Amino acid sequence: MDESMMNNTIEFPFCQNELDDFHTFFNRIHFKLSLCICIFGCITNILNFIVLTRKELRTHINYILAALAVSDFLVMLVYVPYAFDYAFNLNTRLDRLTYTYAHYVYTHAMLSQTAHTVSIFLTIILALWRYVSVCHPNRKNFIMKRTMWAIAASYVISPIICMPYYMTLGVFNSDMYVYAYNNTEVKGNVTDVLLINDETGLEIRKVTKYYVHTSKFYVQHDKAFLWVYSVIIKLLPCILLTYFSLQLIRALYEAKKRKEKLIGNHQMSEKLLTKKKQADRTTRMLIAVLLLFLITEFPQGVAGLLSAVLHHDFYLYCYQKLGDLMDFLALLNSSINFILYCSMSRQFRETFALIFLPRWLRKITKRFGNGSSQGFVEMDSNGRQIDTMHETQMTQL
Repeated sequence: MDESMMNNTIEFPFCQNELDDFHTFFNRIHFKLSLCICIFGCITNILNFIVLTRKELRTHINYILAALAVSDFLVMLVYVPYAFDYAFNLNTRLDRLTYTYAHYVYTHAMLSQTAHTVSIFLTIILALWRYVSVCHPNRKNFIMKRTMWAIAASYVISPIICMPYYMTLGVFNSDMYVYAYNNTEVKGNVTDVLLINDETGLEIRKVTKYYVHTSKFYVQHDKAFLWVYSVIIKLLPCILLTYFSLQLIRALYEAKKRKEKLIGNHQMSEKLLTKKKQADRTTRMLIAVLLLFLITEFPQGVAGLLSAVLHHDFYLYCYQKLGDLMDFLALLNSSINFILYCSMSRQFRETFALIFLPRWLRKITKRFGNGSSQGFVEMDSNGRQIDTMHETQMTQL
């Protein structure tokens, strides 16, 4: 034991010093910050779904964005009661050791992981669909017809992918002893009472506590699970999204260079120049979404991979201390799409204003937004505009 602790200090001094201080600090504000993010995310994802499912915006890409809004909403919704409890200490320590609460925590963990995995798969599909539209427009119709199947597959396959995670946790019970007065109600399954003082009524009560803990399956296959979790659920989606997005950005950049040559030869009209600026805005949004996804998911994958490769104590002393921060980043990623849509798409803003804003306020916002971009233009790898008669100009990727 002493030798193991000494080795931990040598191998992971940062985790036991600076990271320990950060974990203590962030834990104080984590649940209140997360609760604010969740409430904001629930509202904005409902707004996203309402706007994206309007008749004039029902396109293949927006179907994926609407499905993403649903999965992100579920991530937020499941976390709200959990964050609310810990943010305001609604339940005591004993309350959180009851049979009902333990199963709630287990269900919360399973649903959160599943909904977040659905969001990851939908983001990959979104990147793939946009990549095909821009870089391989001749295959666009073939893949777009399968949008609904792809969305359904994300919701069906994600629970299957998460099955190893389901098997790593379980609800367990054990006995504990608590002090209480004979007229005091103690939540839990009281199995025995030892009376200490008849005059004061002070008792020691034997209570069965229930809690969520790692299962025997995880103990036996911890490294295999960490490899599956870090590589398949985290790192592989990051690699795929990075590849598709970089290919798309490259294609848009090449189209931009060709347009600059046309401008130099005075062969580009004002209309084409406007389309070029719109394509630039699409590129900036791609970079923003890519960075947001990578900041959220890539550190979790790397930390999980290090836990599998290095000593198991890295998981205990380093990975778990970053758990609150990584949860917060995942929640932030699920709540911020509304801001991206509003800042990057005039069509989304106008549709949102038409649904939710009164007429006088719409006039004011329209007056200030006259100089903004008209939307997004899809270009193929040769710089030609893709036919968007049946597609909205607004896109996340």
